[in-house]
Amino acid sequence: MQRRWGFRVLGSLQVIDSGRVVELRSAKQRVLLAALLMKANAPVTSYELMEHLWGEEPSGAARATLQTYVMRLRQSLDDLADRKLVRTWPTGYSIHLEDDQLDLLTFQRLRAEARRAPDLETEARLLGEAAALWRGPALDQVSSLRMEQTDVQRLNEQRWEVLERRNDAELQLGRHDQIVDELRSLVTEHPLRERFWYQLMLALHRTGQQAQALDVYRRASEVLADELGIDPNAELRALHMEVLAGSSAPVAAVQTGPSWLPPAVGDFSGRAAEVTRLTAGLRSGGTWTITGPGGVGKTSLAVHCAHAVRDTFPDGQLYLNLRGGEQKPVEPAAALDRLLRGLGVSGGAIPSTVEDRVDLYRDLLSDRRILVVLDNAVNEAQVRPLLPGTTSGAALVTSRAALAGLEAAHVVPLDVLPSTDALALLRAAVGEARCAAEPAAAQEIVTYCGKLPLALRVAAARLVARPHWQLSKLAGRLSDERRRFDELSLGDLDVRASLALSYDGLDESHRTAFRLLSLVDTPDFPAWVASPLLGLDLDDAEDHVEALVDARLVDYAGRDALGQVRYRLHDLLRAFGREAASEDPAVALRPLFERWLDLATRADVELPHQGVRLEPLAVEPFDLGAADEWFDAEWLNVHAVITQAAALGLGSLAASLAIRSAAFCDLRARFDDWSQINALALSCVPSGLRPMLFQQRGILRARLHDYAAASADFQAAQEGFAAAGDVWGEAYGWYGQGWMHEWSGRSLEARAAHREAMARFVVAGNPHGEIEVLCSLGAIERRAGGLVAAQEYLERAQRVASELGDEQSSLMATLELGRLHQFTGELAESAAFLRSSLAAAQKLGDPDLAANIRLFLADTLVRSGQDSLAEEQLRQAWEFFEEHDDRQGRIWVWRLRSGMAASADEALELALLALEQARGMGSPPEFGRSLRVVGNALERAGRGDEAREHWRLAVETLTAAGFQAEVDELRLATS
Repeated sequence: MQRRWGFRVLGSLQVIDSGRVVELRSAKQRVLLAALLMKANAPVTSYELMEHLWGEEPSGAARATLQTYVMRLRQSLDDLADRKLVRTWPTGYSIHLEDDQLDLLTFQRLRAEARRAPDLETEARLLGEAAALWRGPALDQVSSLRMEQTDVQRLNEQRWEVLERRNDAELQLGRHDQIVDELRSLVTEHPLRERFWYQLMLALHRTGQQAQALDVYRRASEVLADELGIDPNAELRALHMEVLAGSSAPVAAVQTGPSWLPPAVGDFSGRAAEVTRLTAGLRSGGTWTITGPGGVGKTSLAVHCAHAVRDTFPDGQLYLNLRGGEQKPVEPAAALDRLLRGLGVSGGAIPSTVEDRVDLYRDLLSDRRILVVLDNAVNEAQVRPLLPGTTSGAALVTSRAALAGLEAAHVVPLDVLPSTDALALLRAAVGEARCAAEPAAAQEIVTYCGKLPLALRVAAARLVARPHWQLSKLAGRLSDERRRFDELSLGDLDVRASLALSYDGLDESHRTAFRLLSLVDTPDFPAWVASPLLGLDLDDAEDHVEALVDARLVDYAGRDALGQVRYRLHDLLRAFGREAASEDPAVALRPLFERWLDLATRADVELPHQGVRLEPLAVEPFDLGAADEWFDAEWLNVHAVITQAAALGLGSLAASLAIRSAAFCDLRARFDDWSQINALALSCVPSGLRPMLFQQRGILRARLHDYAAASADFQAAQEGFAAAGDVWGEAYGWYGQGWMHEWSGRSLEARAAHREAMARFVVAGNPHGEIEVLCSLGAIERRAGGLVAAQEYLERAQRVASELGDEQSSLMATLELGRLHQFTGELAESAAFLRSSLAAAQKLGDPDLAANIRLFLADTLVRSGQDSLAEEQLRQAWEFFEEHDDRQGRIWVWRLRSGMAASADEALELALLALEQARGMGSPPEFGRSLRVVGNALERAGRGDEAREHWRLAVETLTAAGFQAEVDELRLATS
């Protein structure tokens, strides 16, 4: 029976396996799962997940640890094989669910359906179903400060908003007595939510319980005065007067003042959290600001919220466009003149000075419940004189500027829409049927519009105006970046013009900075990037970037693991900047790419290398933290720079940066990325760099166990280095060929190639290369049964590595000594050496090497009868091999688990899996070892003749490969 998973976040986090609640014991797994569930069906970046798990300053090993947590979560959800639930993306991870698998998705669907309900009865039912999904505070007992401050707060606010709406509907339907008890509980739990007090008071009043209703008002007044120092709002006060008068008529606020609000946005959608926060906040008074870039929907949100709270401001709603994005913003004096006239002051009675106008304006507002909406403010100085001076009213301000200096203002920053809300906006404008017919094209339109509301409204308007167009036609037009802004212009809706308002307001140096930054293809960037682009020192470069942040042309993207502030450009702003740029990208970006290469070169020098080391360079020490952590933080950018440099014809730069990034890819097992940048570099590389790229590709293919292809690469590298007279490089080419001969079971050829390599390492003065050859010769002798010679090679390697202080070379010698002691039966010594090498691999941050060492350690532990300890090592190794699709690693795990299996059937099944996979690998040693394990399993199953035949074939295969020690061991075990 197929397992069916379900999840609940509206209360304590729950995982449900086919109807049964199961426990995730790991606190970190619960945080990881909760973070994915909060954005179900959409990617969550690794940066965001690390912040949830470890706060704003995760350790350098956080990314690798995150991968481990993801693997363990997949294991807990039985998703290791299919990966249908938890999926990997270039930037992070996602969890994919149907609506009925997650209570949050069901809750969001019911809320949305309630808004579109055809009648009050249906709305009340849907809202009641949504409220019933809650079992307590959202994500109770999930320990993540970031989640508590964002998702948890937002969800809990949505819960109360749904209850308020449900209560209103029930009251309008006359079911006052049915909700009184629940309302009593709600005012006890949430005494500062005036709406619940109002609803309880109204329910009691309409059921004839006037004394109880008046007592509710008294208690509400006391709580609000004690906790907030305010009086009840106008809605409660008006209801209080109704109760005192003994009236049972429905209570409605009476509009007595001006109402200047623009028409409500008919197809407004999304922004649920912001709407909830703003409407609740405005009803409590104070100044609220909506800030964000042009086109993000600040005005639409402000107008929507202002209409939603009109009943709270019966004395009027004033609206004024301050024209902050234009060349001549409205001066405070002119704005006050307009506002005073709206409040009934005749022209002749308006004072001449700004100060006197402010005094009169605030005096007129002092006892009135008036909402003031100030749209498109330019700065704090323009806004301050226009704010009410008392708490009886409220002000709502929108601005592209941050308005950080506006005292006591509550800031609501606005970004582009979430994907679901962006699609909802498009569907609302174009029609459900049209979008449902072309879901992929609808998603493409959302993507090309950058989820920017203004752009989406223009795109929707074009589709509405052309009902004969398919959505794919507009998506195709928008895909061309050169004409995108032409498509996003219709009538007075013009995305280009909206973005130009911010750009045109900059001085020339800042406009240049914006254009040049827009040319860079990196997903984000630290501030220093502006330094080589503009020829500025680091402080001036950071000032320029921060000025672009203030202008809402660049976004703050958080901090990386190194503590650097990172920035990014919205896709449409990037396209706008490129359209405005006249600079040649290849010329303009070369200084930046050269700086990237310098940093990568200095970082690469400090990383461990295996299979090839570049000749030492006289470079400045790397001073930006740990080199591997720097590469971790900057990797997406390094990858993007290599790609862009190749595309711009800067082949030497692209290839050099790819070469200097290979050791990091090897260290972190980023094999797909390594393959991509190597191929890019080879496509545009000058001839002098080709041998190094062949050598690095050989190492990559060896890691992926494609030994024939790797051998060809190493030979091409060796020949290329020799033709160039590069003895250093030629030695590594010979070493790589010897390495492949080892894995392919050609011991004689391996020895010969290693001796060629050793001779050249000595001539080149490369002791690190000598150590690698000694370790390989030690391994060859171990496999051939020459255990004394093997020990001499390995002890010599360890001695030289210790003299050099070379941690990685010492690690390899220690590892091989551990394997040697395993063959000599000294299992305690073997385990000690292997644990030491495992610790060193983890310290270096090499997950590939660590996973393989775990296999060797598990083998030693099995031989020692410590199966439970061996199983833990195998489990952790398996997680890596699965994540990286490492076939050889899986074969080793299956072979070892076959020997540990509880039943003969299980042992044979695992052994046959290993044999089948090894058959196609082109590695005789792996095939011979797998034959031996199948023989062991067959003997255990009572099939002796078949077992002996498999052992015979294993002996033939391993003997031909030169693995005499394993042949002797097999014969001894089966005699």
